[in-house]
Amino acid sequence: MSADNLERELKLRPADPALLDHLAALERLGAFSVTGRRRELQRNSFFDSSARALSKARVSFRRRTIQGESLATWTLKGGGNHARCVSTRTEIELQLDPDMPPVLAIEALRQAARQRGAVVLAEELGDALAVGGLPLARPYLETETERTILDLEAPDRGWSVELALDRVRLVGHAYAELEIEAELKRGDEAALEAAREAIAALGPTHESEGSKLSRALAHVAACAGCAP
Repeated sequence: MSADNLERELKLRPADPALLDHLAALERLGAFSVTGRRRELQRNSFFDSSARALSKARVSFRRRTIQGESLATWTLKGGGNHARCVSTRTEIELQLDPDMPPVLAIEALRQAARQRGAVVLAEELGDALAVGGLPLARPYLETETERTILDLEAPDRGWSVELALDRVRLVGHAYAELEIEAELKRGDEAALEAAREAIAALGPTHESEGSKLSRALAHVAACAGCAP
């Protein structure tokens, strides 16, 4: 499988919300220069079959719309591994119409996974769909995320990292969280370790447990009896 299909991210939770504002205003972060800065308002919609076959297979199927953009990013993610705050997962993305039926979007993603060499993910998806049926038209969970993005570059070391500062709200629930993500765009994982050390020098953080989706689902399960 091509390394282009691997998502490698450092995931941290800030102890103090003010750390996100501090990071957002930086011109440098340790060895990195901030070469770009932008803000996104996202809506993330997660789809599955009525039997939750994708979740059982540890496959995530998401549509992300960004305010002001005409196309959505439809994403397929497989199960991965987690070590020293870094998550590594297979990821396939396509820019498609946000109103495309999920059954068509997931088939396009399965074909793209095969074409890009992510054969294992394509097969895991195929097996899940065969057992549990096609995804429903309505998402089973949605979040809204206010994201500030910093492009970090250390050209002398061949490093490029995208730093995302997220304020997340679970639609229909009194649940919100903050997270810091640093995604490796170019270079080796030493870049993520350098980013982690530079962030830690500015304020305390702790490792993110699971994904945003898994934490949101845990909240929903914990308050199954509370009103939305």
